[in-house]
Amino acid sequence: MVESNQQKISKFLKSDQVTYKGLEKENLRSDLEGKISNKSFPSNFGVHNFNRYITLDYSEPHLEIVTPPFEQNIDAYNFLCDLHKYVEESLDGDLLWNYSMPPKFKRKYIKLPPHRESNATKLAHLYRLGLRNRYGDKMQSTAGIHYNFSFSDSVIEALGNNKTEIYLGISRNFLRVFPLILRLMGCSPVTHKSFLKGRNINIENLNSEDCYLPKSTSLRVSRLGYYSEEQDENFITFNSLEGYLGTIKDYINIPNEKFKNISLDLKQQVNNGTIQMESELYNHVRPKGIISKKIRPYNQLKNHGVEYLEIRSIDLNPYTSIGISIEDIEFLELVLIYCALADSPPIDEVESECIKENIKRSSEAGQNCNFIKDLENKNAEESAKILTEKFLINLQDFAKDIGFSKKSEGLFSEYFQRNNLPLSEKLINDLDKSKDLISFVVNKSTPLRHKIKKENLLLFKKECNFSEKQYIRDEKEDNMLFEDYLKHFRGEIE
Repeated sequence: MVESNQQKISKFLKSDQVTYKGLEKENLRSDLEGKISNKSFPSNFGVHNFNRYITLDYSEPHLEIVTPPFEQNIDAYNFLCDLHKYVEESLDGDLLWNYSMPPKFKRKYIKLPPHRESNATKLAHLYRLGLRNRYGDKMQSTAGIHYNFSFSDSVIEALGNNKTEIYLGISRNFLRVFPLILRLMGCSPVTHKSFLKGRNINIENLNSEDCYLPKSTSLRVSRLGYYSEEQDENFITFNSLEGYLGTIKDYINIPNEKFKNISLDLKQQVNNGTIQMESELYNHVRPKGIISKKIRPYNQLKNHGVEYLEIRSIDLNPYTSIGISIEDIEFLELVLIYCALADSPPIDEVESECIKENIKRSSEAGQNCNFIKDLENKNAEESAKILTEKFLINLQDFAKDIGFSKKSEGLFSEYFQRNNLPLSEKLINDLDKSKDLISFVVNKSTPLRHKIKKENLLLFKKECNFSEKQYIRDEKEDNMLFEDYLKHFRGEIE
């Protein structure tokens, strides 16, 4: 169990206690009947590669909206609501699918976005093509939320001024508590049968249309969803930045047996390593460097250290209007502060195996399973529900210690309820024999009743025009053929 450190709490309280939060939210696009949409990225959003707020993840129906960082949680939430509504108004009758597993799936509707003519957009297209050739369209067509988090300079200074070590410590502790987080936030235990067509997967029928794992919290996080067996063999511990970068370097440069026959000469993937590039790394938490399109993420971290964390593997919450609630955002902020103000020793090989196993158990049977506490104790395992309750009690006490208790009353009321009845269990209960997943999610994807702030509406419209200008400038600045550009890109990390 991760325990807060009173000395670190005292240091934190002497700082300005400011955190910055940003959100990246994916939604598949569906028609009113719950079938995946075959429509293209709306032209009035500009060029998706260069729009800071509205982009695409994998394919044309796989939309992603991005907020800048905010100090106040409510400001991040309201900005996300404005973006969500703005996108909804341009979907030509389609819906933003409010669930992490995809709508009724048709392979022919999964169109990769056109690459345009700049080298950067051609590389993005080749990367997506490589994902298709490696994993197929279905695995790439799940959706979730990324939560970006950082501390102010005042907090970093108070905690010892080593930004990289602080964020790596948070990363290790987050992995330790992630099985509990998944129990509380995971909500994708069911999928439509079209997701499984042509795949050899052991899963049960819930009804004539849907399949599920009865005690699962998140099929998306499980081995049935967004998962790479090749990456899972080498668990990333975040014990040091050098070790993390070394893993990335090896993953990119050493040919992988499974992928080495996908052609490089015919441009079927970026390279033949375990990952094509840094963004293919499927960590539950990802340290990030300075934001720059001109510097590769590997070199950002190598040259400048860690600037913020991206928390991944957060399912969309269909019981909220936009896939996440203000309580969810507050909870993640509090968890990450807790992880920062707790001791975070290195993760050894034994603990690595425990964490991996607990994440597997949580995703596939987390409603009612045991988690491994340690392997050196007679009582090595304990009920997930009991461990989660202990964690929430500790977190509630911690909130009082750092002065967060007043603004977290609603948060803990919600999350203690979720421990008694996880969102995933609630969803399965709601999908009785008279209701299928598709009709349930269509109902939960009703367009938002929300008025966009005038200044944000203007900002979104300006960004669309700005993205077109950025693309034109980027294309004009290209000074080499794509073949040479690709060769240079492949050789940057050696």
